[in-house]
Parts: sequence; structure tokens; C-alpha cells
Amino acid sequence: MTLGTLVVIMAVTAVVLVIRNALGSSGLTGGPAGADTTTVTAATTTPSQSPGTGPTQAATTPVPETSPPATTLPPATFVEEPIAAADLYLQPEGLGPLPFGSGAQRTIAVLTGALGDPDNDTGWVPADLDILRCPGVRARVVNWGSLTVYLSDGPTDWGPGGHEHLFSFTYSLLEGQSLPAGPELRTSEGVKLGTTLARASSIYGEAAITYIYAPEPPDDAAEPPDDASEEIPEDQDAIEEAPAAQDAILEVDVPGPGYLTGVFTGAGPEDTLVSISGGTGCEG
Repeated sequence: MTLGTLVVIMAVTAVVLVIRNALGSSGLTGGPAGADTTTVTAATTTPSQSPGTGPTQAATTPVPETSPPATTLPPATFVEEPIAAADLYLQPEGLGPLPFGSGAQRTIAVLTGALGDPDNDTGWVPADLDILRCPGVRARVVNWGSLTVYLSDGPTDWGPGGHEHLFSFTYSLLEGQSLPAGPELRTSEGVKLGTTLARASSIYGEAAITYIYAPEPPDDAAEPPDDASEEIPEDQDAIEEAPAAQDAILEVDVPGPGYLTGVFTGAGPEDTLVSISGGTGCEG
């Protein structure tokens, strides 16, 4: 190879290197310097949405509100504590824990618990029967020995019309008896059948005793004396004795509705109570 040829070859090689470098720096070749880099972006999806609305949320099923099942309560019942006969008091307002106006069923139940089964019960009968003549449309009379209670469907001072209730009682010695039949009852002050007039008067006051006198005989027209000279003593009226009371009645009144009466064997201080009544009673 001649020197001239060698020079040509070196010149051509230099040109090629220049061109190669120029192409590599421009990124047009697939060499390391011009290698394409691809950025991979993770694909993201957004929920589809209707125009003008926000993002669609996942569908949910609403849970309906539940109410507890309706409960039907039984009617209220009144439970009366058992009482003894000693707890029953003859009062202007009723029988101890049973005030006038107490319901008929409650009254009978309480008294039966204290006194046992009644001796007599009329059941509900017309109130206008001649032997009763009680207030209301229907009345009922229940008896335990010497105690008799009167029930009415009203109206009375203690209950409106249609309300079956206690409105009166009578506690009396039976004919031919000196002691009450059944348990002995009394007022809260201690007055009972057999209490003397003097004792009752000291407890309730003399104003609670009403005396009953025999009716005065009619005045006959006196004929003038045959002897006009006969004079009537001026003190004739003074020597006439005041009439004696034949009977006495106990009458105890209270500010509200209520009334207590008692009948004595006579009007003397040692006469005794034979009957005690409370309430208004019946006319029969």
C-alpha cells in the first residue's frame, strides 16, 4: 500500500467517525446514548358519572326503621290489703278504710275478707222498692250479722249516677239481743253498741245529743169555775213539772259530706246505744 493510499483511507475513516458521532448525539441511532425511554403510567379508572352530578357512589340498600311491637296492657286492678274486723270503724265518712263512694265490688270484697261471707245479699234490685226507696236506679243491701251496708248506682253525695258505690251503713242490735251479732265494731272514739248516753255525751259533747219529748196533749177549752170567787193560784204554772224526754238521738256532723247517728234505749244517762248509722241511708 502506498503512502497516498493510506492517507486517503485515514481521511475517509475520520469522516465516518464524525458523521457517526453527529448522528448519535442527535438521537437518531439506537445506541445507548439515544435509547428511547418509555414512561409507563398506571392506568386509573374513575367511576362514570352523569353530566352535572357528582361521582356515583356504590349502591346501598336502606335498612327500614323498626318499632317495638305494640303492647296491650291489662286493665289496672286494685289490690286491697287484707284487713281485720278490728280495722273497721263506724265513721260519718264511711267504714274505716272504706270511705263512702268506694266501689261496690271493692266494698264487698274487703268486708268479706274481714267478716266472712255475708249472711244476706239482695243483689242489684230496683232502688224504688217500697222496702228500700234508696237513691239511684238500682240498689243493693248486704248484711253481715249486725252490720248492713247499702250500695247504690247513684247519684249520691259520694258518687255520680252510674257509679255503683257504698253510701250508707247501719250497725244495730237485732231484736231480742243485747250484744251485736258478729265481730264488735266501734267508732274511732270508742263508741259502740251498749255505750251509755252519759258516755257518748262526754265524748261528742252535749250538743250532739238530741232529746225527743212526748207530744203535748191538745188544749181543751176550760169551763169557768162554778164559784167565781174561787181563785187559781198565781204559781200554778210553777208547780207544773217540765215534761221529761222520752228518747235521745246521737247526731255527729262533719264539715264535708258525712253523717253519723245513733239511737238510745231512752233519754236517761244510763240508757244505751242500740243502733249506729252512717251516711244518708234509704227511706224504706
